[in-house]
Amino acid sequence: MGPTPPASSENGSSPDEYSGINPELMEQFIASLEQARKVIGEETARVLNLLSSVDADRSAALPIREIEGWLDQEIPRLRKRNQMIQESDSLADWAPGLTGLGPPGPTPSPGGLMAFDERDLATHTLANDEGKKLAETLVRLSGTGPHSSGNDYDRAFAQLADRRGDADFTAGVFAALGPKGAAAVLRELNHYRGESARKHWKTMGEALAAAVARRPKSLGPAWEPENLGKAQGADLGLLLGHGRFPTGWLTEVVRPRVRKSPGDEVLARWTADLSHFLSALANNPETARALFNDLPREELRDLFSELNAEVSLYPNEYDPIAFDLEAEFGRMLAAGAGVFEKRSPGPGAVRFAFNAMTTMGDLRTGADFRNPEGQPMDVAKGARVFLSMLAGAYAAEMMEGASFRDANRTKDSVFEKTDTLILGLSPKFVLSPGDTYRFMKTFADSAEHMKPFEEGMGKFARHLMDSAAVKDQGKNVEYLGRAFIGMGYLAGMQIAATNEAQGKMDEYDQKARDRIFFLLGLGVDATGFGAAGLGLLEESFQDFIWLMISKSTTETIDSYKDIDGTRLDKLKETNRLATLGSEYWIFHELRRYGFSYKVPPTDPAFSQPPITGADGTLLPFSMLAKDPKALKNLADWLISNGSGSGDKSTAGEAAAEIDILFTGAKGKTRDNPAPWG
Repeated sequence: MGPTPPASSENGSSPDEYSGINPELMEQFIASLEQARKVIGEETARVLNLLSSVDADRSAALPIREIEGWLDQEIPRLRKRNQMIQESDSLADWAPGLTGLGPPGPTPSPGGLMAFDERDLATHTLANDEGKKLAETLVRLSGTGPHSSGNDYDRAFAQLADRRGDADFTAGVFAALGPKGAAAVLRELNHYRGESARKHWKTMGEALAAAVARRPKSLGPAWEPENLGKAQGADLGLLLGHGRFPTGWLTEVVRPRVRKSPGDEVLARWTADLSHFLSALANNPETARALFNDLPREELRDLFSELNAEVSLYPNEYDPIAFDLEAEFGRMLAAGAGVFEKRSPGPGAVRFAFNAMTTMGDLRTGADFRNPEGQPMDVAKGARVFLSMLAGAYAAEMMEGASFRDANRTKDSVFEKTDTLILGLSPKFVLSPGDTYRFMKTFADSAEHMKPFEEGMGKFARHLMDSAAVKDQGKNVEYLGRAFIGMGYLAGMQIAATNEAQGKMDEYDQKARDRIFFLLGLGVDATGFGAAGLGLLEESFQDFIWLMISKSTTETIDSYKDIDGTRLDKLKETNRLATLGSEYWIFHELRRYGFSYKVPPTDPAFSQPPITGADGTLLPFSMLAKDPKALKNLADWLISNGSGSGDKSTAGEAAAEIDILFTGAKGKTRDNPAPWG
C-alpha cells in the first residue's frame, strides 16, 4: 500500500516530504473551486460580449476558456476522490499502535498517519469482490478434498500468497469465509502435502493479519474481538498462528483465555485454552506483555505452570497444521522478553523477562487438599533452549544474580536497577541467587540446551573484559579482577546447576572440552587460532570466550611442570589439550590488553622447534598441538611466565591473580549455589 510514513509532529502536521488529505478541508477547497468556476464563467461571458461590441479580437480570451474546461474536468474528480475517502469506512483508524506485517521487531513509528496508494482506493471494491471470489473457490476446492483438487488448490493459495498484502483483497476473502469457514479450509490442509500445507497455512495467517490491520470494518462483525473471544480456541489459535496483528485487537481476542476455570477458589485452575495461542503470542510479543506483565507473581507462576503441563501432554501433533506446543511456549517467553528484537529491550520486554526468570524455575503441579502448594515441575523439554536464549540475552542480570559479594544477596528478587562493583555491568533488575540458580537449572540438562546461554555470556564477557582493560591499562588487574570474580560466581553456579540437572558432571564437562577442542582447530580441517585467528573464532563461535573462561582454570598450568614422554601421551587427550589451549588464550588476551611477557616466546630456549612464526608472534595452537615437542616448548614457555615476580603488569602474574580470584568465586557458588533460598 505504499511506504510507511514518517511520524507526525506533536501538532499533528507531517514533514514536508509526506502529504495527506483532510476531508473537511478538501470539501472547502472544492466549494471554493466551484465558486471560482461560476465567477469565471460569468465574467468570461461579459468580457466576450464587450469584445464583440467593439469588434475586437476575441482570441485573447481563449486561455480563460481553457481554465473553465480544466475546472469542469477536475472538480468532479476531486469530489469523487473526497467522497471515496469519506465513504471508505473500512479503512483502519489512523491511530498509533498499528504494527506492520513481518516478524517481531521494531514497530513502525506511531504518528496517526497510514500510507496508502490512491490507485488502490480506485480499485477498492473490485479487489474486495475478487477476494470474495477466491473464498468461494477455496470453499469449493476444500469440499472436494485437496488430494482430488490437485494443482487447482495450489493455484488458489498462490493467488492468495501473491496478494496477501492487499488489504482490500484479503478482507474480501475472510469476510466471505468467516472464522468458521477459514478454520474449515485450514483443517482440510491436514490432508494435504506437509510442506505445501504449512506454506499455505502461513499464507492464510499473513493475509488475515493484513486484513485485520488495515480493513477491520470490511471483515464484518464475526471478526470483531468480542465475538472471536467466544470462539473455540483450537481453530482460532491455528488461524492466528502466523502474521503480525494489531496489539489491541489481538489482546482483546486472547484476554478471555487468561482466566481461571470456575470452581473452588483454592483449587481453581487456569484455563488450558490459552495454549492454542502460544504461537500467536510468540509472533506478537507486545500482546504477551499486555496480558501477563501485570499479573501478580504467584498468579503468573500458576498460569505458566498450567501452560507447561498442557504443552507437555501434547508437545507436537502429527498433522501438518499443528504447532510444537513445547517449543512455542518457550518461544513465546523468549519473544516476550525481547530476545529476538534487534533493538535493546524496552521496559515492557524487560518486565516480562524479570517475570519469566523469577517464575519458570519455580513451576508447580496443580494443588489439591493434600498438597496445597503442589510439587515442583520440570520445564517442558522443547521450551528449555529458549529459556537458555533468554538467560544469554540477560547475561548482566544472571551475573548480578549469581554474585555473593552484593549487600542484596540475601534479599528477594526485585524489579529495579542496582549499582555494582564491576565496570560495564548494568543490570536492569536484580535476581536473588536462589532465583538465578533455579532459572539456570531449567536449561542445564544438556550441553545443547546450555549453548545459547554460553553464547550470550561469551559476548557479554568480551564487553566486560574490554571495559576493565581500558581502566587497568596493562598495569594491574584491579578491574579485570572484579570482572573475573563476577564471572567466577556465575561459572560456579552453572557447574552446580548442570551437576544437579544432569547428575553427570563428567559427561557435561567432557562435552564442553570437546567444544573447546573443536574451536582450537584440533583434529579438524581448521587453521586453529593464533594472534590473527582469535578474532575470527570469536566472531564465528559466540560461545568461544565463555568456554575459554569457564573451563580455563579447572587445571592450572603448573600441572605441566613434570612434562615428559608419558605426559605428552596424556596431552593428546582432549581435556588436557583444551586446558593448555585455554591458558594460551588467556596469555594472548592479557598481551593484547598491554600486559608484558616476562620471557618472550622468541627466547632461544623455546626455539627447537619454535613456537613463533617469522614475525615473532605465537603460532596457531592447532599447529603447535600437532608436534609434541612444540607443545612441550609452549607449556615450558607458559610456565616460565608464571607468577613469582610480584609484577602484575606481566601476563604471568596477572594470569595468576585472575586465576586465584576466579577460582575462589567459582568454588563458592559451585559448592553452595543458593544458600539463601
